[in-house]
Amino acid sequence: MKTVIYLDELLLVNFLAAAAMLLAAGLLAGRQCTLPRLLAGAAGAAAASLSLLAPALPEPAAVGWKLASCGAVVGLAYGFPGIRSFARLWGWYLLANLLLGGAVLLPGAQSRNLSLYLPLSPGLLLGCCGGVYLGLQGLMYCCGRGQPGTFAAVLELAEGSCLPVQAFYDTGFSVQEPLSGQPVVLVRYAAVRRRLAAPLQLFMDRYFADASPLPEPQWRLRLVPCRTVAGHCLLPALPARTLRTDSACTQPLLAAFSAADPEDGWELLLGTDTARQLGMV
Repeated sequence: MKTVIYLDELLLVNFLAAAAMLLAAGLLAGRQCTLPRLLAGAAGAAAASLSLLAPALPEPAAVGWKLASCGAVVGLAYGFPGIRSFARLWGWYLLANLLLGGAVLLPGAQSRNLSLYLPLSPGLLLGCCGGVYLGLQGLMYCCGRGQPGTFAAVLELAEGSCLPVQAFYDTGFSVQEPLSGQPVVLVRYAAVRRRLAAPLQLFMDRYFADASPLPEPQWRLRLVPCRTVAGHCLLPALPARTLRTDSACTQPLLAAFSAADPEDGWELLLGTDTARQLGMV
């Protein structure tokens, strides 16, 4: 007896399942992604599910394909937030896929190349995925989160660069520009280096290498004094149009860049003044 698989249903079902698993992986890893990135990751997972229709691969090749496709899907949804954070996201998402793969024992399930097809209606699947995600949210609420969560945001610099970042609200962080009183956010340079325009990237590389480069006048760069556990320092800061999330945005502020390279996690640090504008306090 042959099983008839409808392509539109296969793509839709895998799109919904991948979106739920990506959200669950982010929840467990303490990360967030924007809606466009989530949709891109889920679409990539749906496209990868077409391997179900391809000829069967040898088992080592099928495992390699699964590892690579899961890594690509996580990269689409969350970017590359650092080796440790990416590994956590990849691991949770891969585990969710493998647990779902255990459903091949269910009646009517079809599997090939470690891709799974379940004869369920999209509505039923969406309800099941939503129920599992809500259950996971409840479990995390009752047991507490393993680490403080970051949230997805976009920093729009006045010179034109838009930097998707993982931001973290630190109640102990408070830096202002001395002359204007503008709030300052701290950006970890190593995390956003590749997202900057080439001339700005070159300037920052030389600045943090103590080469004393001259900035372009149109950048309106300022040096902001900052005190850390390592002592006093002057950080290069650029005007930013806004820091925005999916639901709010700030007034113009300054983005100071730091060469510090803490453990993977936040890429941008903000204080109470900025958090208030985002409606977080």
